[in-house]
Amino acid sequence: MKNNTIAGILNKIKWSGEDLRSYAIVVVDRVSPTGIKEIPLSNNIAIKKDRLVVNEKVVIPIHRVVAVKKDGEVIWSRKTV
Repeated sequence: MKNNTIAGILNKIKWSGEDLRSYAIVVVDRVSPTGIKEIPLSNNIAIKKDRLVVNEKVVIPIHRVVAVKKDGEVIWSRKTV
C-alpha cells in the first residue's frame, strides 16, 4: 500500500506508536446537518484499501475522508476541499 494514499497515511499513524487520541478523521456525512463528521482515530477503526470500518459496524468509503487532524489542526486534506 502506498504511503501517499489516505489508507497509507492512516496506517502509518496507526502503527507509529503515537497516541491515537490526538488524531481524528473528517468525513463527508450525508446525515449530519453540517455535512461533515469528525471521528476520533482512537475509535476501533479498521483501515482497508477502499474503506474504513468503525467499531466493526459502520462502513465509510475511503473517498469520503476529506481531512486528518492532529490535536485539532489539519495535517492532511484532499486537494478538492
